[in-house]
Amino acid sequence: MQPVQLAFTYTEAEYVAASRLLLLSEKMTLVRVALSYCLMLLGLAALLTAAGVGLPTLFWALLIPLYGAAASRQLLTEMPRRYFRGDRKLHGEYALTFADEGVWLRTDEIESRMAWSLYSGVREGRDLYVIAYGRDTRMMTVVPKRAFRDAAQEADFRRLLRRHVEPTLPPRPVGGAVAGAAEYVPSSLEPPDWR
Repeated sequence: MQPVQLAFTYTEAEYVAASRLLLLSEKMTLVRVALSYCLMLLGLAALLTAAGVGLPTLFWALLIPLYGAAASRQLLTEMPRRYFRGDRKLHGEYALTFADEGVWLRTDEIESRMAWSLYSGVREGRDLYVIAYGRDTRMMTVVPKRAFRDAAQEADFRRLLRRHVEPTLPPRPVGGAVAGAAEYVPSSLEPPDWR
């Protein structure tokens, strides 16, 4: 199999979408976020009670969802956006090569070879792939689908991912069907006789 060579520049929207996809796919991270959310609300309630401030139930009914929405927006949109804007290396052109021997990354500031064993999983979004690595601090290699020159190159990329990272990654869907699967042909074009 030929190496898959890609060149692209990230957009802010792609980076935010990739960060969101990685975060939302990690069950333990979501549990930690929910737990910290609950603890912060309990702390606020205890503080207000200790201060002798009695608040009506309607206040809490409004505060809880508003705080949850604000915290979610901060975590899922604002933090990745700020990170993207502040990290210079995310703004240049990326040249990535995926081959059986490993993954090569080249930018104006970075030249690196990574072994496939570094990666622990693949998440696929509508417009991109996120190849995750790291345990406690999750990191990622983001591959926008727009970087592939054609469907065959993307299929080769998926084969490499299945072979080296995620054996359960399904073959590339083509027109809503799984690649390699025979198209459904009805046994008869006549409608059934329901009499």
